[in-house]
Amino acid sequence: MSASSRTATLLAAVLTLALATVGTTALRADADRGGPRDRIASAEAARLGTATRGPAPRLAGRRTSTPVRRVQQVTLKWNGGWKKPVQTKTATVPGIGQVTLVCKPNTTMIRLFANDRSAETQMWLAKHEVKNQRNVVATKTVRIYRYAHAFDDGTGGTGSFAHEGLNQTSPIENYSSGYVDGVISQRPGRHQAAAGAPMPPVTSFRLNWYWNGFDYPAPYRFCQFDAVFKTTFPTRLGVNWHGEADAAGNVLQTTRLPSIGDLILRCGTNDDGGGGIQSISLLPDDRNARVYAETVTGEGDVDDHVDPFSKAFDPETGKVGPIPLPRNGIVRLFFSVGGIERRFIASSYYVTNNNNERLNLCELAVAPF
Repeated sequence: MSASSRTATLLAAVLTLALATVGTTALRADADRGGPRDRIASAEAARLGTATRGPAPRLAGRRTSTPVRRVQQVTLKWNGGWKKPVQTKTATVPGIGQVTLVCKPNTTMIRLFANDRSAETQMWLAKHEVKNQRNVVATKTVRIYRYAHAFDDGTGGTGSFAHEGLNQTSPIENYSSGYVDGVISQRPGRHQAAAGAPMPPVTSFRLNWYWNGFDYPAPYRFCQFDAVFKTTFPTRLGVNWHGEADAAGNVLQTTRLPSIGDLILRCGTNDDGGGGIQSISLLPDDRNARVYAETVTGEGDVDDHVDPFSKAFDPETGKVGPIPLPRNGIVRLFFSVGGIERRFIASSYYVTNNNNERLNLCELAVAPF
């Protein structure tokens, strides 16, 4: 083949490839535009206030108290010019304790109280804010416990209170705004078996915070915390085991969820015959089903620590998923089944590689969000 023929052939191949891919990028962008990720990102951006425009709009959440569900809307708001500004507000965490929102000129925090210090109580947070003009996130775990591990004698641990601070500096910065997605759960202490033990209901919450004017005299100061706490009583979603002997026969939980299907939680050991898989799956009532999920781990730029992904219905398995769970982190899940949408948040912590089988454990909690 002559040089001119080779050149013509190469040009034809390039032209064919170019024609075949024309519009591919645009089509992919069009498919994503307006999808779950875009809608969620837009809603999340609205949860940040600004120094000039003030706090974000109030969170949606109608107060409810029934045998099935409890929704608490808690707003802490004060102006330094008020005669007696209230600077703390408390919400009940059914079966576990209380959460207190604190916004004072010298401290800002989310404080957890547990009725039973011998239990393993956890408040997991994905804390979003802006630092140095960058959107950042931090995964935090607030624990209340008496027994740190299987061999702990119970003489240490924490008190009945633990908290996560919201200010970045001390003294507190003049202005701050951000939001938190959280989940609160409890299981027996790590010194004893957890599988099969009665589990208090898991509570999820969303919180937006805002304060401004803290560098100035009291009349110029303003603070607002806006939070919604949700607890579902009949549905106790979670897998817990302490030690591999406790895990035997207890690595799966399947729960019927009205209108969408069966939610399957799995937290296995390395030798359970299932490859040590930790995951969430849905066996949907309708084949028109999918999930958008975000895994949040570590601390830093959102692009580096929030891992988004989507999965559609798999006709071979009949499931949506499995959605892998982080070893130490939070997952937000947005299911859509036959046009019905349901949101969940999960906290996930497990150890499966310790040479001492008694020190391996799984603590997985999931709640409607």
